[in-house]
Formats: sequence, C-alpha cells, structure tokens
Amino acid sequence: MKILKMKRFLFIGVFLSASFFVFSQKGIEDGSKYGHGDDSIRCRRNLSLYREEARHRNFDMSYPYWKIPFDECPKSSKNIYLDGVKIIKSKLDKTEIPERKKELLDTLMLVYERRMEYYGERGNVLGRKGVDLLKYGRNDLDNITEAYSYLRESIELRKTKASNPVLISFVSTTIILYKNNTHDAGTTIEDYIFVSAIIDEKIEDKPNNSELQGIKTAVNENFVKDGPGNCDTLIDYFTKELVSKKENIEFLRMLTSLLRNKDCTNSNLFYIASKDLHRLSPTAESALNIAILAFNAKKYREAAAYYQQALNLETIENNKADYYFGLAACNSELKNKSAARDYAFKASRIRVNWGEPYILIGQLYASSKSECESMSLPNSVYWIAVDLFNKAKTADLSVEEKANKYILSYTKYFPNKEEAFFQNVTEGDKYFINCWINETTTARFND
Repeated sequence: MKILKMKRFLFIGVFLSASFFVFSQKGIEDGSKYGHGDDSIRCRRNLSLYREEARHRNFDMSYPYWKIPFDECPKSSKNIYLDGVKIIKSKLDKTEIPERKKELLDTLMLVYERRMEYYGERGNVLGRKGVDLLKYGRNDLDNITEAYSYLRESIELRKTKASNPVLISFVSTTIILYKNNTHDAGTTIEDYIFVSAIIDEKIEDKPNNSELQGIKTAVNENFVKDGPGNCDTLIDYFTKELVSKKENIEFLRMLTSLLRNKDCTNSNLFYIASKDLHRLSPTAESALNIAILAFNAKKYREAAAYYQQALNLETIENNKADYYFGLAACNSELKNKSAARDYAFKASRIRVNWGEPYILIGQLYASSKSECESMSLPNSVYWIAVDLFNKAKTADLSVEEKANKYILSYTKYFPNKEEAFFQNVTEGDKYFINCWINETTTARFND
C-alpha cells in the first residue's frame, strides 16, 4: 500500500512540474502569441509599458521594456516591429560610437527580419530595410551591396507599388557600386532603365502628381551627375539596345530624356530615337527632342514648329517655360526680335526665378544699336540692355557671372554726358527708347 501511495505521489509531482513548465513558457519557445503563465504576464506588462513610453516618443525609456516582447513573445503584436524601427533609429541618430552604431544597425536589420518572419509583407519590408541600411551603413561597401539586393527584390516584388524612397535609393546604390568598381556600366544603366520604366508607369497613372515628377527629376539628375557619364559609353550601349527596342515607347522616352540630360543630343542615336518616339507617341517631350535637333542643325523654322508643337502638347505648366524660351531663341536667330522678346517674357512669367530669358532679351536690345541709332541717343540701347542683365541676376543667382560679364562689356559704351547734353538728357532722367524696343530706361553715363 505504501508503495502504491508513493507512486501516486510521484506521478502527481511530475504532472504538476510539467504543468508549471507549460504555464511558464515564453512565446518564442512554444509559438504562442504571449507565452504562458508568468511569461505571458511579463510579455503583456512590458508591451503595455513600452507602448506608453513610445507613444510619448520617450524612446530611450521604452527600449528596455520593448526588448522583452521583442525577444520573448515576437508574435504578440505587429507594433513591436513598427515601433521597434522608431526606437532603434532614435538611438542610431544619437550615437557617434562606431561599434555601438554597428550593433544598433544589426538590431534594426533583425527587427525587419522578424517582421517578415511573423507578419510577411516581404516586398514592402525589404524596401524599408534597404533604405535604412543605405542610410545608416553607407560607409561600408558590404552594407551597400546588401542594401542593393534588398531594394532590387523589393522593386521586383512591388513594381509600381514600390515607394519613392526605395526607387531613389536603388539608383543611388547602383551608382555607388559603379563608382567603386563593383558594378559595370551596363549593370548600372540597366538598373536606371528598370527604375525609370516604373516611374514613367506611375506618372502615366497620375500625370499631375508633382511628387512623382520630382522623383523622376531626382533619379535623372543623380544618374546624369554620377552614373556612367560620357556620351560614347551611352551611345555604344544604347545603339545595340535600340535595335530590338525601337517600338518600345517607354524605352525610347527614357533614352531620349537621358541623352538630352547628358548633352548627347548631337548624336545620330538621339536623332533616330527621337523620330521613332515621335512616330509612335507624339508628346511634348518627343517634339522637344526634335526641336533641339533642328535647332542644333540651324534649321530654326523647323525647330520653332516643333517647339510650338511641344507647347501645345504639354500638360505641366512649368515645362512650358522651356518651350517658350526655345521659340524665343529660334526667333532671335531668324532676326524676329519683337517675337523673340515676347516669347522670352512668357518664359520668365512662368518660371519667375529663371534668368536666361532676361539675358536673351538684353542681348536682343544690345544687338539693336545700329537699327535704333537714328531714333535715339547713340548707344542708349545699352542702358535698356543692362537693365535686363541686372534683372537676370536678381532673379537667378546662377546667371550672375554671365550677367556681370555683359554688364561690364556694355557699360563702357554708355553715352557720354557731352552727347547727352545736346539732346537735353541729364543723368537720372527717364529716357524712352524708340525703334522696335519701345521701353523706358534711366539715363546714366560712363564719365
């Protein structure tokens, strides 16, 4: 009997021990949401504590509480990963110690890995992971290579749903790898084509989205500035590509835009691609490309016709400034000075901080000395020309050096006081310039 009682006691003890073990397991151990027993209570309590601190952006205070559910009950809440990124990035932004930065960056990458493991969304999360790895680890080429793979897979999975930061970061990584001789020119160009096609597709869906237009500009400028840069490299690569893609509208758009931004517009490749694009899909951009070709070939009437066509097809108001300026330049070459001025003023009214239209008008005025001489005080057209050069540099600091050269050049030819005296003109007088100009300026002298 005693032996039977002893066996019963041992069985109950083992059962209780097993029950206690089950009730005290962590979620990461048994696959449950919170774990069991005391571990479940610990998980829930620390979830609540960290979230309260994180809600008030007290990330340093929230970190030790957050670490417990992250380590022990990873299925308990998706917020562990959403908030975890904010918490770790806050600490990364504050530390300057390289070893600590590396440790925190590893933790941040683990947060993203765990989020994918327990909540999926691989395409979205990989994009975020790649962007942050590039941001915090760009001093390490291995990190950049790793970020590149995350970003590429993210874009391949999400396509037009890829976020704008992911698209920009991907082009940045491939350019950095190219500059460090890890990528060849062909790979970097292909990556640029890959992203450009997605951005163009997104713009086609939302043509008036200014953010998307800004993304396209940023990607283009980044590639133009730091990507495989010389015309020979691009022409050699894309001439072969064009053979099989001359009916591909998106490819032709990307190619003509790139060659124009790289100042490779004198190439036969640009001419062929522009004509193909305009044949398949007449747009403001394709008309602009042919206008540039015609202008460079000194076919100013043809160029003007295409600039006008670009103007008629354009839907983005700011872009119309370029076409008006192109019309101004064509008419200037054709000696239609009044029309050239009108178009230049239209360009300046659309893009108010652009100095080039004023430079052109100033040159038109200065070149009118001989035809306006009989109607005005000799050299008085230089007053009005200098007025425009001053206006140019006031509107646009980027043309200041050019404007100052013109000002210095023409100021020394201002009328002198003796010439003005015989026409009853004194310094500071308002003076009307006749001829085609018909504008009022201020008299000043060079002596």
